[in-house]
Amino acid sequence: MLKVITRVNTITKILYKDDNTIMVWELINEPRCQLDYSGRMVNAWVQEMATFVKSLDKHHLLEIGMEGFYGDTIPERRQINPGYQVGTDFISNNLIREIDFTTIHTYPDQW
Repeated sequence: MLKVITRVNTITKILYKDDNTIMVWELINEPRCQLDYSGRMVNAWVQEMATFVKSLDKHHLLEIGMEGFYGDTIPERRQINPGYQVGTDFISNNLIREIDFTTIHTYPDQW
């Protein structure tokens, strides 16, 4: 995605980072890290990537693309929301200053 920001749209000949028809960049689709159930590793990655993307493009919104699982932020919810099993923490990740809005991915028929 980082190359996309600085590439030229082949139809409009406008750099994607300057293209007003783009609303938002998504950092990653449904990040998980089972090496670190606390969610701190994903949080550090989101912070680093969000800062980098915003350094390239301050004009577009930025979101993560998370499923919405809670981690250590709300430990009493662990039984009903499996964030601690996948190493993400929806709340702490979306408190990062460079993240402009939140999204969640839900699959109610599968959960």
